[in-house]
Amino acid sequence: MTLAFNQQNSSIKNKASATFMRPTNTILGQHFSIAGQLRFTFPRMLMSLFIMSYMVADGVLISRYMGTVALASLNMIFPLAIFLGAVGIMLSAGGGSVVSRRMGAGDSAGADRALSTLVYAEFAFGVIVGLLGILLLDPLLDFLNVNEEQYAYAYEYQIVWLAFMPCFLLSVLSQTFFTVAGFPKLGLAVSIASGLTNVVLDIVFMGPLGWGMYGGALATVISWIVAAVAGGIFFCRTKAPIKIILTRPDWAALKGACTSGFSEMVGSLSSSVTLYLFNAAFMYWLGVDGVAALTIASYSTYVFNSIFYGFCEATGPILGYKYGEQNWTELACVFKNSLVIMTIFSLAAYGMSVIFAAPVLAFFTPRDSAVFELVLANFGYFALSLLLLCPNMFAAYLFTAMGDGKRAAIVSFCRTFLFTVLAIECLPLLIGEIGLWLSVPLAETLTFILSVTLIIRNKRRYGYDGQPALVINRD
Repeated sequence: MTLAFNQQNSSIKNKASATFMRPTNTILGQHFSIAGQLRFTFPRMLMSLFIMSYMVADGVLISRYMGTVALASLNMIFPLAIFLGAVGIMLSAGGGSVVSRRMGAGDSAGADRALSTLVYAEFAFGVIVGLLGILLLDPLLDFLNVNEEQYAYAYEYQIVWLAFMPCFLLSVLSQTFFTVAGFPKLGLAVSIASGLTNVVLDIVFMGPLGWGMYGGALATVISWIVAAVAGGIFFCRTKAPIKIILTRPDWAALKGACTSGFSEMVGSLSSSVTLYLFNAAFMYWLGVDGVAALTIASYSTYVFNSIFYGFCEATGPILGYKYGEQNWTELACVFKNSLVIMTIFSLAAYGMSVIFAAPVLAFFTPRDSAVFELVLANFGYFALSLLLLCPNMFAAYLFTAMGDGKRAAIVSFCRTFLFTVLAIECLPLLIGEIGLWLSVPLAETLTFILSVTLIIRNKRRYGYDGQPALVINRD
């Protein structure tokens, strides 16, 4: 529900809120200095790094025990995983925005209803999609061009994955809501436990027990269950800041989660398309070595991408809480803190990536190889994207926190699809091979211009300039 009102009425409502609607007792209600905001977001940034490292370790172990064909089969079914995961990310990120705004407004009962509805929705969606996926798995694998050599590996892994789809979606939800509830360190601990479970069981199931791809998939599923059960235990407690309760579905909260989190789904789905286009372009211009060089460059910057993502995702609930609380001074403070932190992060990321480029790139390929020479010569151009990546991520999360899924989706769609596709398809034709490496920086630059424009034009609308907002989004 959206309410528009003038500044005078907003001020009156703000005073009334302070008197009659005390916010729920949560760490999100505190004053955040730059140091305090860093302390709060740091566990979520570490969580992103751990998840990234576990994903890499999972692939390495499958390749070690099952071979490169098995690893390639996982890459072939990756678009299906992206699609199914995108819906879960949409509900968790958008739902986090809805719940944090309700908590800030002092509506603890509404926050409980919203969280519970999201749990029901994730579980129901997981059951339905999992069953449909199992029934349609053969045609889906054909559609994804899985060949005969890869088919058995892909089928064995995916059938287990689909059977436990609700666990996957609930694990994503629980890890997001630890931060929303004001317990990012607990979320980090659960993430570490989940990741270690996956790695250890990968070794046991595919090694001594010899369960093959079924074992690798089962290890992943059990790691999801660890995270989902931890979330269930925490949020079912009577003293939890937000609780899972028996309630009728809160359709307003579900609609708000879908609209607010739509940008995250758009970004996830677009990334699969743009990845295909990048691979095709690098193959056309530079051959197999070019694709390998692109992969290495992407992995080398992914550590910073993970940090940026963790910071933005952890900052979103703070912004949503302050906005729901109608605490415009604190909202502006968190917004300004974020600008300072992002500037430091971005400059440090680019500087470190250039300074340590050679030893990091050598970790992936020998120094005397043609691939190493190719990626080292162009890595400085590719890494320019790090200067603007975090602000562009932040813009989408800012509007998500305000409940403005439309503007968040515009930023995400332009960044992950429109500008990226235009850059990779046009820039190499204009300036040659160097355009391949400058495509991502160009897309981020265009997105930055769009993001700055939207942020400046909507500062009065949402009050992150320190004055009462003109629009309050409840759900």
